[in-house]
Amino acid sequence: TMKCPTVRYGRTELQMPIVSLGCMRFQQTWNRGGKSVKSADQIEQECQENLVNILKHSLHCGVNHIETAQGYGCSELQIGVALKQLFDEGVCTREDLIIQTKGGISSSTTKSGFKSSILQQIERLGVGYIDLFSVHGLNTEDHYNWLFDHGEKGNLIDAIKELQAEGKIRHIGFSTHAPAHIIKKAIESDVFDCLNLHYHFMGSYTASGDGTEALSEGNAENIKLAQKHDMGIFII
Repeated sequence: TMKCPTVRYGRTELQMPIVSLGCMRFQQTWNRGGKSVKSADQIEQECQENLVNILKHSLHCGVNHIETAQGYGCSELQIGVALKQLFDEGVCTREDLIIQTKGGISSSTTKSGFKSSILQQIERLGVGYIDLFSVHGLNTEDHYNWLFDHGEKGNLIDAIKELQAEGKIRHIGFSTHAPAHIIKKAIESDVFDCLNLHYHFMGSYTASGDGTEALSEGNAENIKLAQKHDMGIFII
C-alpha cells in the first residue's frame, strides 16, 4: 500500500503527512442542544465502530495526524475511547501519532480556567501529552489581546506556555479565519510554532470575507511570513 508522503512541519521538526485526518465530524453529536454525549457509555456502538475503522484505515495509509477540537462536540471523547482501543490492540502506539487539538477563548476566560480546560481536553483524549495545541479561532484583535494583554485575568498564552513547560503540550499554534493583518500580527509575535489558515490554488483568501479582488488582503504574504518564521503550515 502506498503511504502518504510526509514533509517537515516547520520548527516543530515533526514529519507531517501532506493529508491530515480532520475530526470535526468525528462525533455523535455537537453537544449544542438535544441529546448530549458526556461519557463513553452514551456513545452508540455503530458510531464508534465507524470512527475506529476510519482511524485504522487512515493509519494504514500513513495519515497519522489526528486533528480535533474542544468545540467539535464529543469528538475528543470518542477519539480518546478509540485510541485506547487501538493502543490495546497493538494497532499503533502513542508515539506513532501526531495529535492536535484546539481550544477556544473568550473575554471571560481566565489564565487558570484556560489551563484547567486544556488539561480536561488532554484527559478526554486519554493521552499524556498533545503534540500540537492550537488556539481555536484567533480571529480578531480582541482574541490577540486576550492572549497577550488580558489584565488581571492573566494572559492566556501563559497558560499554554506553562503546560508546554510541564510536558503536556509539545508545540503551540493557532487556527484562524481572521483578516490577513491580524494573522500577520500573530505570526510576528513569534510565539507560535504552527498555524491553520486558508490559502488555496483558486485564490489567496481568508474566510472573513476580505477575499474579493477589490478588498482582499489575502494570505499569500502570510504564507511567506510563516515560512520565514519556520512555522508549520496547515491549510484549512
